[in-house]
Amino acid sequence: MAKIRIKDIAEQAGVSVGTVDRVLHNRGEVAEETKTKILEIAKKNNYQPNLIARALTSKKQCVFASLLPTPTEEDIFWRRPLDGISEAAEELEQFQVVVKKYFFEHYNEQDFIVQTEAILKLNPAGVVFSPIFTKESLAFTKKLDKKGIPYVFIESKLENSNYLAYVGSDGYNGGRVAANLIDFGISKNADVLVVNLAKNLENVLHLNQRTQGFLSYFMDKGNNEGLKISIEIPKSKSDLIKEKLNHVLKQNKNIKAIFTTGSKVYKIARYLETNQLNDIILVGFDPIDQNIHYLNRGSINFLIGQHPYQQGFKAVKKLFEHVLLQHKISKDEYLPVDIINCESIKLYKA
Repeated sequence: MAKIRIKDIAEQAGVSVGTVDRVLHNRGEVAEETKTKILEIAKKNNYQPNLIARALTSKKQCVFASLLPTPTEEDIFWRRPLDGISEAAEELEQFQVVVKKYFFEHYNEQDFIVQTEAILKLNPAGVVFSPIFTKESLAFTKKLDKKGIPYVFIESKLENSNYLAYVGSDGYNGGRVAANLIDFGISKNADVLVVNLAKNLENVLHLNQRTQGFLSYFMDKGNNEGLKISIEIPKSKSDLIKEKLNHVLKQNKNIKAIFTTGSKVYKIARYLETNQLNDIILVGFDPIDQNIHYLNRGSINFLIGQHPYQQGFKAVKKLFEHVLLQHKISKDEYLPVDIINCESIKLYKA
């Protein structure tokens, strides 16, 4: 059956195209008898509005909001999802879509709260954000739910929330991938160090998930039976990293591998190079420029890539499809986890 058009409905109802348009889009006054007739014809013929055309011709601005850590030189990883968000917003400009970007200081819970309050005051049509802080992010999602604002997670997700969609890798399994790589490279009795460059790990969702995944691998299938030693370094300053690693390596001389749960692996690599600890395997996340430098030098053995650009880009597109096109959205879109070494980095595209 051919798709019925507004023009066809107008002809069957004996009215103008403008009258049908006012009824179907609930604009302006139309006699009740005429309105009923038009709606019955539309229903009988299974009329589906052209939502893309409607979005294109709409003069009403649709405002989304994004909330990410500030992409500084220290936290350069966050430039890539921001690039994806910006690219999606540029593509959707023709539909009057605007993305207002909000930023908070990484690992600063209070700054995160301040920015969430600003977003709630904006009252956007949808939000893209990374729920880095478990407790504060749950509080934010409850306020979004109360306002009926849909939200899409990137980087990690809160299972016990009413999120519209998630775009990203599986942090738990990312940790298991790292464990598998290390398991191949060390002896059965060697010890392994897990480094979290963050304070209050229990409240930092993605790092906590990766740590749990990493440890679970050795509990149920790993060959290595050595100690698994975890430390938290609350600030990524070189002096503090040196102090903490000096202490743990002096106390545990059998450590032959280090797993860094975040993207600042280069800071650990720099320490290993400075102290000529060339026999320690180092694995971490994200092919940012600083990490690639040490990967090419051999100080980092493997990086795990998680397509941050695609996370930001696809998250905005999902909001657009849900809010403006009223499409049904797939709830979880897991992106591939890439294993990167000094050979494959030459061909890798994030």
